[in-house]
Amino acid sequence: MATRRWLLLGVVAAGLTLSSVGLLGVLATEPFASADEAQHTAYAVEVGEGRLPELDTPVRATIPGMPGLPADCRVDPAQVRRAASDRAAEASLPACAARDRAFMTFDVIYTANHPPLFYLLESVPLRIGRSAGHPLAGFYAARMLNLTVGFAALVATAWLVRVLVPGRPDLSVAAAAITGAMGGFIAVTTQVYNDALAVALITAATAATLVLLRRGPSARTLLAVAVLVPAAALSRASGAIAASLLVPTVGVAVGLAFARGVGLGGGRRPALGGRPEPGRRPALWRSALVGLAAAVTTGLLTAAAAGWFYLRNERLYGDLTATGRIASMFPTGIEERSAWQVVTSEDFWWLVYRGLFGRPKLLLGWPYRVAVGVGLLTLVGLLAAALRAGLAHAVARRAGHRAAGDSAGDAAGVTAGVAAGGAACGVGPARGTPVISLMCWLVAGTQALIAVATLVGFVAAGGASFARYLLPALPMLALAVAAGCSALPLARRGVPTVLVVGALWCTTIVMLSRELARHDPSLADRDLLGRLRGAIAATAFSPSGASLVVGVLLALAGLGIVLLALSMLMLAPAVVPRWRMRPARGSAGATPVDGGMIPAASGFGVVRGGCGAGDGQGAGEVVGESVDDGVGESVGESIGESIGQIVGESVGEVVGPPGSA
Repeated sequence: MATRRWLLLGVVAAGLTLSSVGLLGVLATEPFASADEAQHTAYAVEVGEGRLPELDTPVRATIPGMPGLPADCRVDPAQVRRAASDRAAEASLPACAARDRAFMTFDVIYTANHPPLFYLLESVPLRIGRSAGHPLAGFYAARMLNLTVGFAALVATAWLVRVLVPGRPDLSVAAAAITGAMGGFIAVTTQVYNDALAVALITAATAATLVLLRRGPSARTLLAVAVLVPAAALSRASGAIAASLLVPTVGVAVGLAFARGVGLGGGRRPALGGRPEPGRRPALWRSALVGLAAAVTTGLLTAAAAGWFYLRNERLYGDLTATGRIASMFPTGIEERSAWQVVTSEDFWWLVYRGLFGRPKLLLGWPYRVAVGVGLLTLVGLLAAALRAGLAHAVARRAGHRAAGDSAGDAAGVTAGVAAGGAACGVGPARGTPVISLMCWLVAGTQALIAVATLVGFVAAGGASFARYLLPALPMLALAVAAGCSALPLARRGVPTVLVVGALWCTTIVMLSRELARHDPSLADRDLLGRLRGAIAATAFSPSGASLVVGVLLALAGLGIVLLALSMLMLAPAVVPRWRMRPARGSAGATPVDGGMIPAASGFGVVRGGCGAGDGQGAGEVVGESVDDGVGESVGESIGESIGQIVGESVGEVVGPPGSA
């Protein structure tokens, strides 16, 4: 359908903006200049050679510029552990490990507490590069593979938003584009870090589970859930925590579907906006047993895929995630605090928020103003959208009361927010939609809160405020920003969203240039383009080739912004300034005055009047799989969907020299 084509174009546009600045980061950032990249890479190298490292396994310099022991040096982790605590034990180390200082934390693979899925993927290009005699090329290929994983996270974000808000495909595109322009997210996709894979798998697993909740089981949905939930648990500890929420949700979804007789052979799956046609409903206890069996099966698959690794951590380090051992390896000197003290700390939240845009210390000048502006516009938009949603419901309620004299049953549908065209055609919401919609929002919101709680707990235990620990919540945060950008009159054509994405992209470019100058002080006196060209010339290309690469990638970014604007233009719902409705002849429904467009009663979407109108923008389409219509018809959706109608003007001019920091 036309909507799906424009939606896919928008996601591709988001991928282009991500890839343009992402490839600049891949090529310009010096290998292993950032903390942890050498350790993540060493983990992948060990996995590629058929070994699973421990926290005391030394880093080996298998790639030019990589710190550590010689590539062919093999040292027992137990020996390293003894040598780190007792200099006399260094005599037991092999000659290749001889050094004039003791082993330190940064000499070992302290990332070995993470599950191995990410490192298994990254080991492929690293091993190919080493086998071909070009280990550095394999390293850059590994970075590019991670950038591809970042694009997969954008697709997953669009899918999740499409499931949550089926009637607003423009929000799916906007959320993906905002995610792909955030500096904190781009930073972990352009280097060998496992955060992007965790975001992609957690988001995709949540989306697949919510599709199962909305539509009931199908072979495709069940397969997606069976693969994505265990994979999320095997990506990172945050994925295992997310799976602990999704496993029981799978059981609830299958149990509810079985109780309705939908999707299990007892009845047909509902068409877009239509009612399910249930078969004979089984007893409640049988539905509960089926749901329990689905949850247990998913849980067993997850435990089989990832449980062994967390049990290994428990055996080696004393807890499932090795948090205690890691904390002892990296003492921060920060006193432990209560979770309440962290939650109520303004400094904590402000530091984490700035970290989403890049290194907080470098967020100065107009990038700082962009960060402040995006936050303020989002808050204003959400508050105004909530007010508009309340007014819309009041208008719909009055319209329903006027229609009550003709048909109380149909008036209830109008009062619940059924679009006028759908009511005139006799299409109503699927049964159970309000409760299921609310459950979808609760699951997605809880998933985001889990990420926040994990970060709060880490900081309360004395850890640093790493904003990247909040990245699993980024899709929901991006949805909030996108919803705020959809409120002003200009938003009907996606203008605020495009401006915000452009401002975020420019901020990320500037933050990247400042990060490059931080690692290489010789670049500090150059302008933005000079820093990018100089960094790329020093790492991967000649000066002339660096200029060509920068030019091509900037043109790629421009193309992405243009395609994003086109997609938003075609997907954004049209709005008329009038809310006049009159009952249709012989029907308790309502039809649009003058054949115009009528906003949905939830205040979050707009549908076309008339039977079959809407150029394919039927609520219920999802990326990869359709879901039930009725998003505008429920209290649950009005809570979530109220985040969609206002944002302000442009996010500030992107002017001033990039080196103004």
